[in-house]
Amino acid sequence: MKLGFKSAHPFSAFLFFVFSFVLSMSASHPILLAISFFTGLIYDLKLNGKKAIGFFLKVIIPMIILLTAFNALFSHYGVTVLFTMHNGNSFTLEPLVFGFVFSLRASSALFWLNCFNEIITSDKFIFLFGRFSPKLALIVSMVLRFIPLIRSQSEEIKRAEKGSGNFPSETDFISRLRQSARRLSILISWTLEKGIDTSDSMRARGYGLSGRSSYNSYRFSAKDILVLAFSAVSLVFVFWVNGKLKASFNPMIEISSPDLFSSLAALFFTVTLLIPPIYDLKEERKWSILKLKI
Repeated sequence: MKLGFKSAHPFSAFLFFVFSFVLSMSASHPILLAISFFTGLIYDLKLNGKKAIGFFLKVIIPMIILLTAFNALFSHYGVTVLFTMHNGNSFTLEPLVFGFVFSLRASSALFWLNCFNEIITSDKFIFLFGRFSPKLALIVSMVLRFIPLIRSQSEEIKRAEKGSGNFPSETDFISRLRQSARRLSILISWTLEKGIDTSDSMRARGYGLSGRSSYNSYRFSAKDILVLAFSAVSLVFVFWVNGKLKASFNPMIEISSPDLFSSLAALFFTVTLLIPPIYDLKEERKWSILKLKI
């Protein structure tokens, strides 16, 4: 059973994620980046639970540290010198801060991409774009579908290797490298076979033929109208707010102060990005109350 935002109409959900991606990739002001980062983290935790925690600890935090350090070590613009390195280059504050800001932007986009993959399934993507470009919609939906399938298939191959005793020790690097190459070859062959099977199946169903009708159970509701309205208004506002809330890091750090309207727009963005987890919590609470009554 699909609850909360997963039951939203594909068009309203897709527009919501367009807004979240635009905000994540175009914002440079710390306020907007913080809004996108923390709301994306909250919804990713809501959707994926322990998997999101592992993704945050194993991917996001190392990426933030590496991008920040890499930009600070290899970029030497800025006027605020923190210290001089052994090679004579200055370690300045401006590239350090910009590297951190850039890593927040990338992290926010990754959080929302995880949420996108959970909400916009392959059937929803085909529903949205199948009439405009059936082949492209099928290819993209297959890619979205195969990402989790390849992960599970890789784990299944690992379990089969361990069960057969064909698993090298941690210290045997050459054997582990050969096994990884063999596993990759198996995954490529499996992916190509699955792609051919999917293509033949869709062709047998008449997918992409002119005049072919299709059934879908998606209907607009009050929830979809609300999400659509908030997302559309936010998408328009984000371009205006980005012109007001600016941040520059070269040659010095200059961050504009928000006025009243920019602050209200940032609050509106926060409410918009929190709509999906609020809907999910509301639906879960409603179903838990119904279960108690039963």
